[in-house]
Amino acid sequence: MQDGTLEYQRDQRIRAILEAIPDDMLLVDLEGNIREYKAGRSATHLPMDRFLGTTLSELFAPDVAQALQRAACKVLAGEPAQVLEFSLESRDFEARIVPMEKELTLMLFRDVTLERQADRLKSEFMAAVSHELKTPLASILGFSELLLDDKYSPSELKGFLENIQHSSLRLKDMVNNLLDTSRLEAGRFSINRQPVDLRATLAQTARSFAGVAKLSQIQFILELERLPIIEADPERIGQVVGNLLSNAFKFCPRQGTVWLRARAHGGILIEVEDTGPGIPLEEQGQLFQRYSRTKSAIARGIVGTGLGLYISKAIVEAHQGRIWVDSQEDRGAKFSVWLPL
Repeated sequence: MQDGTLEYQRDQRIRAILEAIPDDMLLVDLEGNIREYKAGRSATHLPMDRFLGTTLSELFAPDVAQALQRAACKVLAGEPAQVLEFSLESRDFEARIVPMEKELTLMLFRDVTLERQADRLKSEFMAAVSHELKTPLASILGFSELLLDDKYSPSELKGFLENIQHSSLRLKDMVNNLLDTSRLEAGRFSINRQPVDLRATLAQTARSFAGVAKLSQIQFILELERLPIIEADPERIGQVVGNLLSNAFKFCPRQGTVWLRARAHGGILIEVEDTGPGIPLEEQGQLFQRYSRTKSAIARGIVGTGLGLYISKAIVEAHQGRIWVDSQEDRGAKFSVWLPL
């Protein structure tokens, strides 16, 4: 009687443990027959309606079924638990196989699609950051070496210094974007509002891109009307406009045009427009997401971390403002920022 009670309690403990596991579970024999199954608690799981009375080879692609069967044989032969990854219906799954009773294995399946997407984004981001750091550093080092040579004219030396300044600003912006992303994720992002005439801030930001416009052979047109005094963080707004201008000059072709406009419009309306390739409508919805880069940017080999617009949106919204884009493919792009009075 006591042995029966202990056996019952043991079974109940095992059942409770299995119920608490969020993964999909299959009990499979050596022939690959699915004896039992339990659906997991996640929103996405294996298509459970297919399991009962089926075999691994009926449920999965031949290579996946064979891999699962081999893993089952290994653990039943005394090897450690096996872990496999595979794709099913455009989603990524991880399978863990452990021995149960004689000739039976327990297979636990977990949807890892989001984790793998995050891993891919992280890898792409690290590659982009490395490239973004390397390019301006190489420029600074190269032109610094030229400055040490006495054979160049004053006008040539000025050009070298302009290149160094431009590359230094790129590095500064990138470091600021990385730091701001960290602050946003930690909930420590803040702005310092004060009464300010943004016309001076915008003019100063525009001056920092004069050298870029000259080197890129792009016409840079400034249209700044008289603006009302508003409560804003001038450094942060300058950062937003700097991000927008940086993107505009990246995408604008030689002999193209970039505009920076600002006017009173029930608040302040700031616009950055370019005559670049434009942004396809289907890609516009993801522009302000973290690490987001459009397919057209990747196809054209235009480097970037995908953080500038994400941070710009956070800054604008911290001012209770709005930021949006108007663009058609092959017809340029216009990014607008509206800030309330």
